[in-house]
Amino acid sequence: MKRIPFIKAIILFVIVSQSCTKVLDRKPLDTISEDIVWDDPSLVAGYVTDLYSKFPFFAFEFDNWDNWTDESSDAIGNNNDVTHGTVSKTLESNPYFDYTYIRSCNVFFQRMETSLIDESTKNQLEGEVHFIRAFSYFEMIKRYGGVPLVDTVLDPYGTIDVKYTKRASEEAIADFIDAETTLAASLLSQTPTPKGRASKGAAMALKARAMLWAASIAKYGSVQLSGLVGIPEEKAAGYYAKASAAADSVINSGNYALFNELPDNKSENYRKLFLVEENSEVIFEKAYDGTNIGHRWDSENGPNQWSIRGGTSDPTLEFILGYENIDGSTDQPEFGTDKLYSNGAEPFVKKDPRLFATVFFQGDPWANGTVQTYEGLDPSPIPTPSEVLRNPNLSYMNVPTVGADSRSLTKDDFSTSTGFHIKKYIDDSGVKIPEGLSKTNWIVFRLAEMYLTKAEAEFELGNKSTAADALNMTRSRAGISLVDETSITLEKVRTERRSELAFEEQRWWDLRRWHIAESVLNHRFQGLQIIFHYDSGKFYFIPFDAESFSRVFRPAHYYNPITTARIDNNPQLVENPLY
Repeated sequence: MKRIPFIKAIILFVIVSQSCTKVLDRKPLDTISEDIVWDDPSLVAGYVTDLYSKFPFFAFEFDNWDNWTDESSDAIGNNNDVTHGTVSKTLESNPYFDYTYIRSCNVFFQRMETSLIDESTKNQLEGEVHFIRAFSYFEMIKRYGGVPLVDTVLDPYGTIDVKYTKRASEEAIADFIDAETTLAASLLSQTPTPKGRASKGAAMALKARAMLWAASIAKYGSVQLSGLVGIPEEKAAGYYAKASAAADSVINSGNYALFNELPDNKSENYRKLFLVEENSEVIFEKAYDGTNIGHRWDSENGPNQWSIRGGTSDPTLEFILGYENIDGSTDQPEFGTDKLYSNGAEPFVKKDPRLFATVFFQGDPWANGTVQTYEGLDPSPIPTPSEVLRNPNLSYMNVPTVGADSRSLTKDDFSTSTGFHIKKYIDDSGVKIPEGLSKTNWIVFRLAEMYLTKAEAEFELGNKSTAADALNMTRSRAGISLVDETSITLEKVRTERRSELAFEEQRWWDLRRWHIAESVLNHRFQGLQIIFHYDSGKFYFIPFDAESFSRVFRPAHYYNPITTARIDNNPQLVENPLY
């Protein structure tokens, strides 16, 4: 009798399910046959739950995306293969090439063909697995372009058709994701909960994101290797239209609404969006409970006073200055010894309120105290940088010479490298949460992204009035100036996306699909020295290089390498251009 490889994953279901209890009465646990499993709805549900346990969320557990972009730098110099441009065919970062997982999905579909479970249950579970398989292929197309398209169970001991071992075109993978998400949506329930499992809305949200990706590759990329990477430019409009339509279906479903519980406090409303559990904006998320499954976002990124480590990823000055001014003006704050400010946020007071929900500034009230990121005290009557005191063990007139959350603290990666800390997603209880025990859920899809997708797609299609209406949904909630068909620009569309989706693992992929990573990333990123001037009781700010090198993003890096190891394993694969 055959044994099934996922038996451990379904033990819990066997114990708690009545139908499983009958199986236990009938046969020992270790002799459950596959035929029994695939005809029992609880055991089939257990198989799908096991698939979710391996789902490529890349959530809080992998936060390097932010440090690879203009959003942040890490606390110890941000020296890595991506920022130095040394990714190569023998050295890949952020890989995802998981055909074991794809096979598990394909096994499910094969067994469902003869399963005796009721149609309603079968449809729901099949819809979820179509969503899972589509999501997996989307994670691969983002990295590699075209990859082998395997939609059936292959016999490893038999002859395998070469079409399953060669890379399909990037366009073919995009079209497969389109078909998979459409099919998933047709099978799934409209019910948006539980948000940790796929719904019709999640499937259409994935379709919207994937079609926007394909459209961008068609418009801004180039076709190479006979289509293994790149999509013909003439296909862009069709993909943009699909992206907009998919986003519209989520928007018009009536199942979701933009979070707006604190309309009179735009900044706090945005901050709470990511902390409130019952949130009608959320379409799909990864759930944490802080006990059985937790993460380290709070312990690694909060200010030192409220975190075990703190300062692992630190917002750059470029990121902060990239936020729009509330009134649409374009002037930027002035820095230097002749400009004194009452607190760390004052230079940026004209900026988008979302900035202050995303970044901690010197003087921010938090929990039972105040964030202190000033890194030195100037005792001179007139600001004099050469006289600044920076010893964390000293005080001047009973005032510490450096703040408790500053970059002057000699705590390795425990302190900020830029003068700023991440505020978004940080638990506001004021309790130091141990490493790995944070319980804030990671939002994969939310309604705001659908408005941004529609805005971008419609703008690229030339429908500026429709694009402006969609873009204004998030701008209005944020409390910044609205746009119309005469004032909307591609830059505003992209800046709004950057501001709304900051630190949500979107920026890295946006820079790649727009093919602007070289112009955005290839320089030395900055932070701010925040100096307390004792005599005036105010602060002055001096920009400085937060990284000791200029970043390097090479044209090859718009795609990951297939890698020598994978090609050695499967010689039918072809390496990506310029590697």
